[in-house]
Amino acid sequence: MNAIASRRKFGVVAITSALLLAFTHAAGAAQWPEKPITIIVPSSAGGSLDTNVRRMLEEAGKILGQPFVVENRAGAGGALAMQALARAKPDGYTLSLGNTASLAITPTLIRKAGYDPMKDFEFVGRFTSQPNLLVVRADQPYKTVAELTKYAKANPGKLSMGSQGNGSSGHLSGELYKKLASVEFVHVPYRGGVQAVQDLIGGSLDFLFENLATIENHVATGKVRALAVTSQKRNARFPDVPTMHELGISGYEITAWSGVIAPAGTPKPVIDRLNAAMGAALQVPAVKSQIVERGGVIEGGSPGAFKSFAWEEQVKWRTLIRSIDGLIDDANR
Repeated sequence: MNAIASRRKFGVVAITSALLLAFTHAAGAAQWPEKPITIIVPSSAGGSLDTNVRRMLEEAGKILGQPFVVENRAGAGGALAMQALARAKPDGYTLSLGNTASLAITPTLIRKAGYDPMKDFEFVGRFTSQPNLLVVRADQPYKTVAELTKYAKANPGKLSMGSQGNGSSGHLSGELYKKLASVEFVHVPYRGGVQAVQDLIGGSLDFLFENLATIENHVATGKVRALAVTSQKRNARFPDVPTMHELGISGYEITAWSGVIAPAGTPKPVIDRLNAAMGAALQVPAVKSQIVERGGVIEGGSPGAFKSFAWEEQVKWRTLIRSIDGLIDDANR
């Protein structure tokens, strides 16, 4: 066989192989899902994010005909969960819940996060968003943000603030407060918000910025006192709690958001089915009431809209993080 014929034969084989692979890929996507779907949640079990997404996935599983299996993988500002997703096979059977920390904050805070949100993932759809509450123990003397700020300025470094972990929205909520109010305190990171809340109530911490859904029961029972909400507008769940901006912390606004993502290369038909199932699940009355009654805002929307939003959030948080002295080292700037 001469060289030209050999090259032609190789070309035909390569094209045939590519077409066969594409056909197999498409056929697999058409039959999806044929088994349970794993979703990695970058937070501890029992937290607000975990609780809400489990309820939504219960309904989405009914729609798709297969259950979702939740795998909690907290730590490193969501990087552990994102690294696992980036390594997963893009077949629609391994997903994750990306959030403010893992998709917009951690890639700036950690120089070698091990993943690139815009390159390593497909965006399925936004889930929910909600503000944090600035809270103190009920037996502490601080009745307002002004009183907390006054004490912090008079006693720099004596107050301790807990958070859900380095790079979490609670952490950055505190860092923005430190910057805008010109106060100093000690940051104590945890692997999730549940233990931080317990330590605040137990007296090991002085204050924290916690997800509204996680902390609201403790506010209702009087164990902690809510001083402010971090969103631009007051939250319908706590209409009497003012915003940080209202209380004189000019320019203060932070909300936590989340959404479902998949490994890069996951077939578009799978992404579209996931998006449709998720959107339908978010409209189930029992799902809506659980989220809204706990202070959350249901988002939803298309995969493209979610990706654009995540990119805008990356830019926003990168600008904030790099403006806070000492938050990241020079090598990561």
